Amino acid sequence: MEQKKEARQGIGFRELAPYVRLVQHINGDDRYRLPPRIIYDYEFKFVLEGRCDYVIEGVHYAIGPGDMVILQPMVRHSCAVPPSETFRYFAAHFDLIYMGDAYNFSVDDVYLSQDYEHSPFIPDDPELTERPVVFLSDIDFPCVVQTSNPGAYEALLRSMHATFEGGEYGKELRLRGDLLHLFALLVLELSTPAGISIRHPQSERIGQAVQWMREHYRSQLQLGDIAASVHLSPSRFRALFKEATGQSPMEMLVSLRMDKAKELLLHSSLTVGQIADEVGYPDLHYFSRLFKRCEGLSPMQYAQSLRSRFS
Repeated sequence: MEQKKEARQGIGFRELAPYVRLVQHINGDDRYRLPPRIIYDYEFKFVLEGRCDYVIEGVHYAIGPGDMVILQPMVRHSCAVPPSETFRYFAAHFDLIYMGDAYNFSVDDVYLSQDYEHSPFIPDDPELTERPVVFLSDIDFPCVVQTSNPGAYEALLRSMHATFEGGEYGKELRLRGDLLHLFALLVLELSTPAGISIRHPQSERIGQAVQWMREHYRSQLQLGDIAASVHLSPSRFRALFKEATGQSPMEMLVSLRMDKAKELLLHSSLTVGQIADEVGYPDLHYFSRLFKRCEGLSPMQYAQSLRSRFS
């Protein structure tokens, strides 16, 4: 029978509103194991002490203290603790957005009731494999991140665990806030300030292109102009830029221009037409349409809303 391909939906940082389903604090020894399985949401697993050998989609990882294991939906994985070792960690299961009651599920039935120690594998749930997969389009997470500030991650997950175990009204908001903070830490680990993946082999060249755009955004730029600044063909440059940043070069150029336009709308006495020309759009009507598409307000409405707020 042909396997149905799961629906996939990309969201950006602006849409990220995680729904936390489970937070655990696990103390294991060398009997600890996960037989081959998939999960149906995301899991962050942050190692506090000990060692574990993971296999994720056939690739082996030796996991130790300070490592963050990032497991994505429908990705097959397994793990086992080496002889005489221990394994202590925090884990959080979550969706990137709340997908509605129709796609929610009970962690007791799906995760906590399994016999992980003795089962050769965990069977897939045929209903849950039909869940849509939502992914972050603004960053590509690796399977394992060796964190540079383990104490910050531990503090956030310790707070999440205490909140999850407590019964306070509104705890979903505290869980979401802590998890968003954790996401922010991971993004800082994995990206440059310009949003370029530090793991990308062309990160330095892409960074040079972003800096060139910052210096020349007032000019009438085409893709070929930006590509030529780093001595690449337009097609090759576009593909590398998309891989490294999650967006096209022209999308980033628009973002840089809109940021500058918003700054000028708030802090200058220039007219909207002058601002449009200042950020590289001599056509006022085109600039206004583009600004509204990006910000949801016309330039004048945006300026009025901010000035009234700060007056």
